[in-house]
Amino acid sequence: MFLWLVFGTSISPLIIQLVAETNARETSEFFSAFVFSKGAIITYASIALLIILIIFLEKNWNKIKVKKWLQKSYTAVALGVLSILFLLGGVFNLRIYYTLYKCQFMDELERWVTENVPFPMDSFTALAYSMYAPNATMNEIKLAVDFAKEINKQPLADGVNDSINVIYILGESFIKSHASLYGYGLKTTPFMDEECEKGNLVAFSDVVAPFNSTTLVQKNTFCCNSLADGEAWYKTPYFPVLFKKAGYKVSLWDIQRDFAKNAFFTFSINSFIYDKKLQKYAYSYTSDKEFQYDGEMVDDFFKSKASRFARKNLIMFHLLGQHIGASDRFPHTKQFCKFSYKDINRNESYMTKEKKQDIADYDNATLYNDYVIRKIVEPYMDKPTVMVYFSDHGEEIYDYRDSKGRNAGGGGITPNLVKYQYEVPFVIWFSTSFMNKYPKLVNDIKASKDKPFVTDNVCQILFHLTGMKTNWYKADRDLVSPRYIPKKRIIAGVDYDKYVKK
Repeated sequence: MFLWLVFGTSISPLIIQLVAETNARETSEFFSAFVFSKGAIITYASIALLIILIIFLEKNWNKIKVKKWLQKSYTAVALGVLSILFLLGGVFNLRIYYTLYKCQFMDELERWVTENVPFPMDSFTALAYSMYAPNATMNEIKLAVDFAKEINKQPLADGVNDSINVIYILGESFIKSHASLYGYGLKTTPFMDEECEKGNLVAFSDVVAPFNSTTLVQKNTFCCNSLADGEAWYKTPYFPVLFKKAGYKVSLWDIQRDFAKNAFFTFSINSFIYDKKLQKYAYSYTSDKEFQYDGEMVDDFFKSKASRFARKNLIMFHLLGQHIGASDRFPHTKQFCKFSYKDINRNESYMTKEKKQDIADYDNATLYNDYVIRKIVEPYMDKPTVMVYFSDHGEEIYDYRDSKGRNAGGGGITPNLVKYQYEVPFVIWFSTSFMNKYPKLVNDIKASKDKPFVTDNVCQILFHLTGMKTNWYKADRDLVSPRYIPKKRIIAGVDYDKYVKK
């Protein structure tokens, strides 16, 4: 009930995954955000009423059971029929659970759901499905790691004859329309705005995430699959493996890394990207530290051996960005507490001073995110460097309805929901020396800024930027290639270009 009233959802593998991935800090933030919400209070009240009803029935059962209607023959017949129906339902469910048990991968689980339409939505079946999903995910991860091992045995090279730095930044929960880079009224992205005006940054206008879940986005952007072509992430290479094999020093600093050991830990993305075997093939350096803010993580990187310049570098950061609880995403100093509720010019009926401050805090977190990006690229400004930044997905912060975070609510999938939760900022920045060395490549990037794109194909851009010589490069999936072919974008089960854009 709590899940339905607060988030408009029910028990699912994603909920199990989120619980498994949540650490103490995130739990505290969750309670701060939702424990006293309207839906939560209704849940508490309903549970209290149920307890009162049970106590009442227990105390008065002797009086109730002597009622004449309970002693009638038709009552016994009705109860008998109900018992038979429950028995038949149990036999039917045994078949469902057996076929569930036979599923080995998540795509098989998805077919299982389709084949069992109408999907049994009782709590027990939903819980069984959700609890079994980690086993399917484990099988996928094993295949993906074995695949990386095989790829590592193959020769690989790129087309770069000089030094190069490739920076790959995965942001978090960035609502595109809250960036001044994309026309927002408040100056939330001053660094990116300035670099765009100078010609060193391209802001792509028509990019969407394939999912609104961090884990699903990571698996499908760090691997070489294309969802539009029906490819599974675990049947294609993890792209950092290809870069390391091609001679790059590969570093990953991930503020969302979680070392908590529990039964569902391997259901998260961390069980894949930090698998011990995979790490050997994929990275030269990783960080195992915890940080409160993204900027602290960046500082740690530049203090580490990983920041020492090699001839070819792939440097990857995974930020906390503007994740829900935006007030906790930036240091509360004068520099970053720039916006307050007074700056939010919104007058909807559901808007309050507190909600305006929530929006202002989100904008402050966006300002801090821009600062973090600046901290990352500044040391590389005088070196041949290209940076790709995009957010894993969007978010909502009272943008068009009385809701924040990522939930469907009673309205289900709507154009606005897809717009705010799936449209993402996507930018490519290049140093002046990179521009001078690769003018044609820079022109190709600038010529592609308005093409439609889904971020699951981002590795194709990285392969193009470095001239990676691999069979996994597909020019028709490469946004900055003249041979790029846009494909139908099915997002949240709808055709994005027909449902949202038009």
